[in-house]
Amino acid sequence: MKLNVGCGTDYREGFVNIDGSSSLPKVDKVIDISVESLSAHFKAGEVEFILANDIIEHHFHWEAVRIMTDFYNLLQDGGKAEIRVPDASYIIKSWRYPMGRKLIMLFGGQDIPRGKNAEQDKSRAQFPQYFCHKYGWTQKQMEAELLKIGFSKVVCKRERSNFIAYATK
Repeated sequence: MKLNVGCGTDYREGFVNIDGSSSLPKVDKVIDISVESLSAHFKAGEVEFILANDIIEHHFHWEAVRIMTDFYNLLQDGGKAEIRVPDASYIIKSWRYPMGRKLIMLFGGQDIPRGKNAEQDKSRAQFPQYFCHKYGWTQKQMEAELLKIGFSKVVCKRERSNFIAYATK
């Protein structure tokens, strides 16, 4: 089984697509991972891969650690998690972005319509809490947290203004 946690409008075939918003057109399971554990819906060790693009930064540090611990517990031995978050260190240090853009990249679009996707703007208006970034991650910090949780191998690679953490149980 593969999970796409915080899928938003990124519905992926072959995955169980999970999001906290019930207003999205394609979601397999509506689970608000801010308050509800994924372990209540899936068995420990039954998941081979977890994709979490642009979701972990929407949680306070302690919530994010709890969620990533859920990932670890759900994964089978040798299972992998792929976690993409904004690269706080890169964004802060970069001369490429004006301050206003940096603030949105670091703290999220919140309830501000972006005009790029009508479904996302509708969801943003209905559930603004899902569009706030509550914590900034650096590659070094993410690697340390995932190793502390128990992942045996963690590699972080920058992707534009984000980074992706590849973690193996």
